[in-house]
Amino acid sequence: MKLLKQYYNHAVVAVSSGVYCIGEFVAESVTIAKEFIVAPLIGLAIPKVWNKIFNKSNVIVSSPEPETRRKESGDPITLHDQLEKQARIQALIERLLEGIGADRVIIHKFHNGGKFYTEKSTQKMAVVYQASRYKYFKLDNEINGGEFNLEKMGSILKKVVDKGYLHLTIDKDKDVYRYTPYFQYLEEDGVETNHLRILRSGRDTYRNIGLLSIHFIKNKKRSINEREVMLIDKTVREIQQLLVNDHKGYPKNYI
Repeated sequence: MKLLKQYYNHAVVAVSSGVYCIGEFVAESVTIAKEFIVAPLIGLAIPKVWNKIFNKSNVIVSSPEPETRRKESGDPITLHDQLEKQARIQALIERLLEGIGADRVIIHKFHNGGKFYTEKSTQKMAVVYQASRYKYFKLDNEINGGEFNLEKMGSILKKVVDKGYLHLTIDKDKDVYRYTPYFQYLEEDGVETNHLRILRSGRDTYRNIGLLSIHFIKNKKRSINEREVMLIDKTVREIQQLLVNDHKGYPKNYI
């Protein structure tokens, strides 16, 4: 009987210990749930309910302090409505890119990049505008930038200047231009077709001021149809008018 009572006492102690451990576990679980589940949910829900009731947005809109200084009259960024003209030119090439299904449209401007030892000015061109269908189609070689020597275009530039345009297809024209650096850069960049237009300024007389390049990378554009020609012609006319007083890229070095 004494032994049975002893077993009973041990059993009571074991059960009590088990109940205590379970209680501790439940209490700890509830604490964790409150801290990591309930509190974050309440933190997220309350602001949303509050904003819904009172029609408030949790986006804080702030504006800088108003400028008290006067703008200089010769500020080159805004002189001659530069920003408006540049925004319009960028919009034009983006419209052209969509209108003819091109992958990239680029505007180069000609400029004097320096002088040879003979004191004769070098003739270079700079990329000043670019629109790409995808970010990985952006030009990323020597043609991009502001120091591309026109001599590297070889007879390609002469044909564009003489005719006003050149529809250059990489596979078809490879036998003619395979050793020309400009052509090689296009081929390495994955361009299948490059439709080039000369950009000019002036009315009674003109000056060649740059190049419009329309690149087709994903498809071989064998030819340009009549509708596309009309869109390109219209875009070229509008760009030429805007480029005359657009100093983007090089405010001092004109050819």
